[in-house]
Amino acid sequence: MEQAQFFIYHHQKPIQLQAERAVIYMQGEIIEAYSDNNELYYLFFYKNHFLTAAKAIKLRRQSYIEHAFKEGMVFDFPHPFIHALLSSNHPCQMISFKQLLKKLEMYYSPYEKAFILTFFESFIPKKQLFNEIKTDFYKYRRNGQLLLGYQLIRILMDFAPKHSLVKSLASDMNFNKYAVLYSRKPEEVLATDGIFAEKILYSQLENDISFQQLIDRLEKEARWIDVIAVTMSKLQITPSIDYYQYLTKLLDQHFNETETEYILEQLSDQLPVFLPLQQDLFYNYVKQQKVQKAFTMMNNHNFKLSHAQVHSFGEMLEIMDLDAHSLRPEVLNSIIKAVISLFPEKADMLLTKYVISLLKTNELDFIKNWLDSFKEAHGNLQLFEKINTMIKLSESLDQMNILGELYYEFKQFDKAIECFSWEMELYPSDPKPLQWLAKIYGELGMKHESDAYRNLCIDLQKWA
Repeated sequence: MEQAQFFIYHHQKPIQLQAERAVIYMQGEIIEAYSDNNELYYLFFYKNHFLTAAKAIKLRRQSYIEHAFKEGMVFDFPHPFIHALLSSNHPCQMISFKQLLKKLEMYYSPYEKAFILTFFESFIPKKQLFNEIKTDFYKYRRNGQLLLGYQLIRILMDFAPKHSLVKSLASDMNFNKYAVLYSRKPEEVLATDGIFAEKILYSQLENDISFQQLIDRLEKEARWIDVIAVTMSKLQITPSIDYYQYLTKLLDQHFNETETEYILEQLSDQLPVFLPLQQDLFYNYVKQQKVQKAFTMMNNHNFKLSHAQVHSFGEMLEIMDLDAHSLRPEVLNSIIKAVISLFPEKADMLLTKYVISLLKTNELDFIKNWLDSFKEAHGNLQLFEKINTMIKLSESLDQMNILGELYYEFKQFDKAIECFSWEMELYPSDPKPLQWLAKIYGELGMKHESDAYRNLCIDLQKWA
């Protein structure tokens, strides 16, 4: 998964930021990030294209940002959408309001420009933004372009609904037919007013026709991040195999396996009983030999491993570096049981290997209890007798040498050293504890200690 930190540039100087979360809302996207000094920044995008960034001092109530994070589709870092937005817009340059206006006038219509300007009311004086939109409105009205003028009025009605001019224009008889059209026949406006269309269609995602109309618009503009996000939202409203297959097709086209898995895992938290999604995750975990995740899903959903999958897991268990993989004992129990039920010849090797691992952090009684579920089918293994013997011997000091040898066999060298040290104290004339201590310290690479016990043993045998 991508790194948390990235750079934006202000007057050619880099500012290092750490992404926190992103939101998709009403044709816009925002990334929230923090600097090394814990300063809050927002990066603004329109239809997946970067506009500018701004350092937040105080956010206005009822602003676009507040509505976005309350009503939009929010994705916490490290969601792949964040990386996709940043990587496709690199390098991200902070620009001034004057430069932003020039950029908007160059690439967008006055209607889109007006809508985009409303993103910035927490960073640019609202009056200044209002006047920019008002200026374009008067141009349209002078030119007799009343429909385009009315579209700007609608922007202002959302942006500054209590302003006296906005109230006056909203009730102006010259715009009455357009007001009626938007309020009574919105379906006739959808084809010509993209901003209004998305606002309406987003609010009607539960309707299959509205969803498809929105997807068609987004696909036409190649806004694949929005397409995926909207499809995920729709799937949560209406879990359907058709919507899910469409989503996975999109993910395969635009993300790698790791990113796709992350997105599906996040979605699975919202759709815990939608089996097509859960099964895909399970098969993927098995394919990638993610044992713990696979067996968590087996427990949660009663999924079963195929013969081939059990064989694959068995091979993995034989070579797995246990220090690099932290598996819960109950997960180990389940997977080993599945493997050795099909391949009983592997029972002694696998159980011994994992007993050695579990002994590093667990007591003998725990090991005995963990092994109990294997005893009925594999009780003839010497492993069970050895653990029982160790438990009995640990209750007294009579045969520390035997206990030490068993600990040595299970590679528990510290405990073996402790046993042979006791044996040396109890039987100072016996060279065997010294021989064992020299051997163990030698295998641990502790040459000085090994030589010391070897010399003690030689001296003891000389005087015997």
